Amino acid sequence: MTLRSLLGLAASILILLTGCKEPEGSSGGTSGAALYAYDSTSSAIFVWTDISALYSTTTTTVAPTKQITSSVFGSKITTLAWGGVCLDSLHGYLYLVSETGSIVRVSNLRSQSGAVASNEVVSFSLADTGRLTTSTFGQVALDAPNNRLYITENGSSTTQIWVVDNASGRAQSESVALQALHAAGDTGGTGVAAASGSVYAFLLDGDTVGNIVTYTGPRLRKGTATAFTDASTLIGPATLLGKYGSLALDTGNGYLFVARHNTDASATTSPIQVFTTGSFGQSFNQAPTAQLGSATAQADLRVLTHAGSKDWLAGLSGQGTTAYGKIHLWKSPMGGTAAKVVTASPTTAVFKGIAIDGNAS
Repeated sequence: MTLRSLLGLAASILILLTGCKEPEGSSGGTSGAALYAYDSTSSAIFVWTDISALYSTTTTTVAPTKQITSSVFGSKITTLAWGGVCLDSLHGYLYLVSETGSIVRVSNLRSQSGAVASNEVVSFSLADTGRLTTSTFGQVALDAPNNRLYITENGSSTTQIWVVDNASGRAQSESVALQALHAAGDTGGTGVAAASGSVYAFLLDGDTVGNIVTYTGPRLRKGTATAFTDASTLIGPATLLGKYGSLALDTGNGYLFVARHNTDASATTSPIQVFTTGSFGQSFNQAPTAQLGSATAQADLRVLTHAGSKDWLAGLSGQGTTAYGKIHLWKSPMGGTAAKVVTASPTTAVFKGIAIDGNAS
């Protein structure tokens, strides 16, 4: 047998042994993805139908490919929640959530342009009963295979996550009764991500966690639609967590991205911490697998989103209640690429919610 044959045989055996594992960061590649951002100034959804082209452009101020509008947006989403946009890329639904608990669902998303037909936009709301005192709703996430929405609610002294089953089936003007997910004693819940029955949450503080060595302060929890447990928690100084903890989930590779607002957290290191979803339940005080972003250029990150099945990460900035019109884009973020900053045109646009459709084509 020749040397070339032996090398080929060895390579084949190696592939079999490794289970044909794709390179880290692949997530199904980067082609065929679209970007959606809700402009609070015009109450319109800005759409860039090819995020690769947006990323590659040499122009820093870019108009959207198209806009999606509806009178329902302006009447129901008077103030979008931070991170209050998510989409169902499997079925083509987009969800908008306001700070006050109103929800708007747009169907046939990819074919929409201009004004949405009345039968393709539905508004419903979270019930008044069960809400926290002086609360604000925040990030929303969708578990598409289970058709389930998760929405954070942060009150004056406690926090909870609303679980909305049958999200695509909710009727016009329906009031959704509280189905709460929370960990007793936690406060400051502002981040949530979900996929295939698992839900991840960021909480700013709460009761101590641990047995022999106990920890307080910011924590990440992993659970189900019904419960979190202390055992599946990441907490401690090594985690580098801090406010406001917006989450983004790479379902292709099992990475959880956590944004930290460096300015308000008084931090000076990279503002995005990356953990593997498999790290929950191993130990509490774990250092992130990786850190991303510029400590100065992205010192004010408030929102993160990931394409899920494609390798795109996007972020939005803001300070206090003020949102900005710039979008941070990372192509294959775990590959070490720097963010591309894009400012929307018109420059009056401001964004508090953004989503990436990994199945746009």
